Amino acid sequence: MDAAKLAEALLKREQPKYRLKQILKAVYQDGISTYDKITAIPAALRAQLTSEVPLLSVRASKVKVSSDGRAHKAALKLRDKMLIESVLLKTKPGETWTTCISSQVGCAMGCNFCATGLMGLKRNLTAEEIADQIVFWRQYMRENKVKGRLSNVVYMGMGEPLHAMESVLGSLRVLLDPERLGLAARHISISTVGIVPGMERLIDEYPQVNLALSLHAAEDKLRSQLVPVNQAYPVRELMRVLQYAIKKTGRKIFIEYVLLSGENDRVEHARALAKFVRKVDRQDLLHVNLIVWNPTDTRHQTPSREAAERFRDFLKMRGIGVTIRKNLGTDIDGACGQLITEDPELPKGKKSRKKH
Repeated sequence: MDAAKLAEALLKREQPKYRLKQILKAVYQDGISTYDKITAIPAALRAQLTSEVPLLSVRASKVKVSSDGRAHKAALKLRDKMLIESVLLKTKPGETWTTCISSQVGCAMGCNFCATGLMGLKRNLTAEEIADQIVFWRQYMRENKVKGRLSNVVYMGMGEPLHAMESVLGSLRVLLDPERLGLAARHISISTVGIVPGMERLIDEYPQVNLALSLHAAEDKLRSQLVPVNQAYPVRELMRVLQYAIKKTGRKIFIEYVLLSGENDRVEHARALAKFVRKVDRQDLLHVNLIVWNPTDTRHQTPSREAAERFRDFLKMRGIGVTIRKNLGTDIDGACGQLITEDPELPKGKKSRKKH
């Protein structure tokens, strides 16, 4: 929602100042999906705003739900007809939900094991489009009677958040604003493949937002093959910025590591990762999340459960905090690395799943 445009429309109609707060609360916090349902404002004003200031910059083309009901994936169409995907997840027992949101249409980083990375980059999302994904899911939960509350947001969907820096920072202002989405900074996580200047800016401006580094290999030659941006920001630079983050924030940082069979899942790779972690001050503030690779249309292979456990146990024996992350939504192509635009409104056989 464009709050500035809404404020301008209300001012033009000489509405009382409290009217803006009424509408923002209804949309951002109560999950109201149309002006008609905001009965606290006059009917004539509702009709005017419906055509002048749309509530959302995204609309659902299709929503898929995983067999266990813990993952919901939406194909969202933007005003220019481009598509993104966004996911709602129940990562733990209870009634707390997490949304995995996108920051770009496609991605320019070129990680060759990631479906989104194979698309190339079409454009950055606006701050409104990023924040509206959360508004969409709150509306979805209300309308579909999904029990629980959406209280965690991870910027781990399509795109590299720190490559869309201004839009991401703008969206954070919406997420943290108590009169809009009102989320706590510690319930927001931003994942990056390691754009160092962006990491430094994020740490300085939003030190309480969680930082996750998608590492995938701890030595330069292999990492450059898997994550091409490593050529610009090599492992030693990542180590330096992690040390800076720990000194600045004193908060835990997550190391994301996708395991690819025969490529980065052997003992020597675990040893290199352990060495990387132990070189960073306050090893206790680094936690490794191992992600068993989710199948995409690439040459890579999924490692066995035994290989993943061996990798984990190697790190554990060296005192490193490590978890094999549970992959949710694989049956709807909604898991980590599987997001790619497929237009469900196109006739069968004419999907937009293609490399741009």
